[in-house]
Amino acid sequence: MGKKSKIKKIEDYAAGLITLHDEKQEEFDIRIRHAIATFFNAAAAVIFLHDNIQARLDRRWMIIRYHVAKWLNDIREAAEGHGKKILGHFTLILLSTVAFVAIMSYATGFEYFYNGRSLGYVKDQNDVTKILNLVSEQLSREHGYKINISENSDIEFKPIFILDKELDDIDTVLDRFTYMSDTKAEGYTLYVDGMAVVTCKDQATVEKVLNALIDEFTEEKDNVVYKEKGFDEDVEIRKTTVRLKNISSYTEAKRRILTGGSKEIKYVVEDGDTLYGICEKYNISLEELEANNAHQDLSMIHKGDELIITKATALVSVRTISQEKYAKKIEYKTKVIKNDSMYKGNSKVIQEGKNGKKVVTARVIRVNGDKVSETELSSKIITKPVTKIIEKGTKEPPKTAATGTMINPVPGFTVTSYFGYRWGRLHEGVDLAGPQGTTVRAADGGRVIMAGWNGAYGICIEIDHENGLKTLYAHCNDALVSVGERVYKGQAIALSGNTGRSTGPHLHFEVILNGSVVDPFDYI
Repeated sequence: MGKKSKIKKIEDYAAGLITLHDEKQEEFDIRIRHAIATFFNAAAAVIFLHDNIQARLDRRWMIIRYHVAKWLNDIREAAEGHGKKILGHFTLILLSTVAFVAIMSYATGFEYFYNGRSLGYVKDQNDVTKILNLVSEQLSREHGYKINISENSDIEFKPIFILDKELDDIDTVLDRFTYMSDTKAEGYTLYVDGMAVVTCKDQATVEKVLNALIDEFTEEKDNVVYKEKGFDEDVEIRKTTVRLKNISSYTEAKRRILTGGSKEIKYVVEDGDTLYGICEKYNISLEELEANNAHQDLSMIHKGDELIITKATALVSVRTISQEKYAKKIEYKTKVIKNDSMYKGNSKVIQEGKNGKKVVTARVIRVNGDKVSETELSSKIITKPVTKIIEKGTKEPPKTAATGTMINPVPGFTVTSYFGYRWGRLHEGVDLAGPQGTTVRAADGGRVIMAGWNGAYGICIEIDHENGLKTLYAHCNDALVSVGERVYKGQAIALSGNTGRSTGPHLHFEVILNGSVVDPFDYI
């Protein structure tokens, strides 16, 4: 009875072990399926998840390792008599997992980007990151600027399947970076009143540009001593990172600063102005002038018209304060003396005026070379001005009607040819020779019927005295009256000269009675 009881206990124990094995085997299968499902989910994430794929894979892998470790521990504890069978199952699954991971690793790689721009594909991120220093050095050497490509801020990677992609080797990666036009580089940017104006490779170049700008408007002269040189605006140089193509050379930076601004000028049209002459004066095209004045019809311009002209100017205003020494004209004054024996409207220069000269020392402020203010500090007169003295008549002029008697239009002149025939032809007046520019006066009152050029007579004045008599004054240098004007006896009507067919300065004077010339000396 005792022996049967022992056998029964052994059988029961064996049955319990088998039952336990079966339960553990079923639990093992469930865990394996769970582990496989988890792994495949992680592998799928490699394909579809981009930026956080690596983190998720790491988390999944930690879960798998945790489950596998726990599962192995459970198997070790619960399946002491069936180790070989269980180990066989585990080995098969583990080998399958490793093979799958190897296949996935072989089929995945990375697309790499520089500042958002795709450059190519690599198997490993290290193929890019390990040459960034070399790329930065090579670009800096080629362009002369300090270029620094940052792995953290400039480079981006995205995992992808690469079985259908052409992968870049290290040399290809280097070439792709080297020939980029949007590579970022360190530079030094000039800011004017907080606005970026131009960027150069280093601070020394920007400072050189600013010094050249000051030199542009501060020409050294013996008579000029500069007390201050600077800028009207707030000028600042900052270290910045910009695209390589936006870094300017010294020459380009200087040109941009000197011509990058603009200002409007109001120009008032003067006598003799033409559109082309104005354009040439301000170095602008006709199209630019028309565009600035689209509200006006420029087909005809007149004196006094206002035109808007846009002129290129510097982006920075150079202000200088200097002490300058120079000669300055002293304008002469004019003194008028009244003469009650001279008719109103008549005048005579008693003494010609003459400008004087003085040497001035002044404090001068200029902006971009244009004088904005001047304060005279001291002066020394070199030549005193001579006052101009003019005698003006105050006597009321007579009426313009003819008096019936005539005066000599140029008293004191010498008679060089009388009225009458000479060389077979009639000389129709008398020639009175004297200094050119002498005042010619009306022989009597009347109305001007000619004032201007008259063929061989040159500049000629003719007056109708409205009593059957007319007088003619030829070879004048200038006419002082115009046609239709009424003149009184003795009024200045012209200046004697040598115009027309003349052999020297003189006045040809004629008297005409009812259409026929007569001897002037019968009337004066």
